[in-house]
Amino acid sequence: MAMSLIVTAAILLSISEAISQCPPSSGIYLRYNGDCYTNGSYFWDSSVNAANEAISCVLPGTSLTTGQWVRVADPDDPVDCDNTNNDPFRCTSVTSPNATLNLYLAQGLPAAQEGWYKCCLPIDCSDPNTNIIFANIFRFAEIESFTVADLPSDMTVYPQEYKLNCTKIGHYGYGISVNIGSTALASYTNCEDRSSTCPGTVLVSFSYTVRYTVDITWDGMTVSSGSISQLTTGDQMYQCVVQVAGQPTRTRDVIVKGNVYEC
Repeated sequence: MAMSLIVTAAILLSISEAISQCPPSSGIYLRYNGDCYTNGSYFWDSSVNAANEAISCVLPGTSLTTGQWVRVADPDDPVDCDNTNNDPFRCTSVTSPNATLNLYLAQGLPAAQEGWYKCCLPIDCSDPNTNIIFANIFRFAEIESFTVADLPSDMTVYPQEYKLNCTKIGHYGYGISVNIGSTALASYTNCEDRSSTCPGTVLVSFSYTVRYTVDITWDGMTVSSGSISQLTTGDQMYQCVVQVAGQPTRTRDVIVKGNVYEC
């Protein structure tokens, strides 16, 4: 009997990542702080609260006609870019040669309005021919990604060793843990990124984007990390948890599936 592992994750959009070629050769993209970002990138509200800190949505080689930023959870109420009402966001635009809508906060972001936004260019999101890209604008802290790395190529050899990578973005004061069931494989409290009190790897300093890596060993019956172990057969479901005091807890799951088949 052999074991094969399949990784599934509870998110479809990608980690925030600067694009080496900026702008891309074609297609819609996001630009922030001089860099281009991929579809599904995360932006801390505290870092987009001025016109010179705007998230730019760009479609090269086109002229802006209407275009929109829209909160995904409320598609019938797009961001009002007339800059005259109580909408927390403000917009500026460039008509040509590259259609551009710049989005930033003029006031604090209410909790009810954080989350996924989509930008549509060069026409409104209601038009099926528009171009769409997504961005997550959040308060305090978020889990940018939770992934599995270095899965072994030969799944019949035990023990099997791999890594869990959980990346936190946003607020510099927090606690973080990586768990399987009720067992914490790694747990750090009172983290303070301004003075690097926890053992994460800094990826982006201005947004306090920090990656935490947990080494995993599985012998087919037990998951272990260092001196901590948990009896686990079959699917292994891990959870990364980030907590900022007084704010909603952020969680992200990843599952390593153990599919049993007969040799």
